[in-house]
Amino acid sequence: MLNQPDFEIGPMAHFMTGTKAIAQVGRNEALAAKAADETARCTAWLLKFMRNDQPKFLTKAELCQAAMTELEVSKNSFNLAWISAIEQTGRHDW
Repeated sequence: MLNQPDFEIGPMAHFMTGTKAIAQVGRNEALAAKAADETARCTAWLLKFMRNDQPKFLTKAELCQAAMTELEVSKNSFNLAWISAIEQTGRHDW
């Protein structure tokens, strides 16, 4: 049986044992996964517009606003998706 301390362990003890650091890593991983998912969904969405030599019908800002509303992605995720879609299609005219 483990010896139980005779005092209450406060938040500083968790920090010193690394519990808080582990929680922060988990949070960072979750945020990174969310951003990657948003970027992937947005890239797929943009590719539909950029493929097959379709003309650009909205500005980047208008497409960004539409993506943020329809796909619920962040502006940063849209910007990464924009670059990815252009690289995948070679549509530098967009």
